[in-house]
Amino acid sequence: MAHRGKMKSGTLTPRDSQFSIKVRLQESQERFSVPGCSPHMKMAELKEKLELLAGIPIHLQRLSYVDEGDMPDTSTFKFNGIIPGGTVCLSIWSRDGWGDLVKAAAEGNLAELKCLGVTTDSSYDTENSLRFSVKQRNEWIAARASVALYVAAHRGYLHMIRFLLKNGANVLAKTKLGNSPLHVASAMGKCDCVDELLANGAQTQDINENGHTALGLARLWHQKKAERHLFLFQWRERAATVSANTHLDPSELFAHQKFDSKLKTWRSGSYAKRYMANLVQYKEFEGSGFSAPKKHTAASTDLTTGI
Repeated sequence: MAHRGKMKSGTLTPRDSQFSIKVRLQESQERFSVPGCSPHMKMAELKEKLELLAGIPIHLQRLSYVDEGDMPDTSTFKFNGIIPGGTVCLSIWSRDGWGDLVKAAAEGNLAELKCLGVTTDSSYDTENSLRFSVKQRNEWIAARASVALYVAAHRGYLHMIRFLLKNGANVLAKTKLGNSPLHVASAMGKCDCVDELLANGAQTQDINENGHTALGLARLWHQKKAERHLFLFQWRERAATVSANTHLDPSELFAHQKFDSKLKTWRSGSYAKRYMANLVQYKEFEGSGFSAPKKHTAASTDLTTGI
């Protein structure tokens, strides 16, 4: 018999028990369910979850509970009295009009967003931006466009993504945690947005601070359609670099050299796996899923620039 006050082996102690909470974004009144919380989770950990779950870059997040005072990043759920099922308020730092920008992007209000300093020809200014040099102002505008792009990718607003990219938003911009618009669109399963971002130069092999690519996040978040879109994009890139060699014996040709690679039979079921197996060398793809090998890319821009 176990001693009094101790739990039997294999059972969860109160320290290990997990629960869900609700998070309400003050600017848009959106609500998000956050699983996997515990009394000893820190606010910094919650913010990290919310960057993908709520689509708000971590550097813009303010968290409060009950008394509406900001909760320190190092404080825990237990310290702040957050209980299972409780609702935490997520708000945006008000400096330089970031709250208005996030609200417009989260609601898909393109007409409003255009007036909030996301393009180089914008006349929008704040008390701080009036003191910027030309270079500082351009960096500030670029940072605002990148935040708007990230939020829009999370919500799946294709029209907003197209506008921002057309007007110079950096598709490779990342948050402090290394997440790009492609990362968050993939995690949320926004396939149309994934395709648009890829068509405009988003990199499938970029990794975030946790080592996840967009494909890895799609798999982790069980977004099968997004995972397939990413895989097929990698597949087409890979196939485009392989040319037929007329001197090879027919038995040595790749699958797409013997057949038309555009046929649907080569893009579904077991045929797709066999086709890809013929395109790459043994063990070139890592893990149980399809994930292209890492490659070096140009340095990405941190979307916190200008904050």
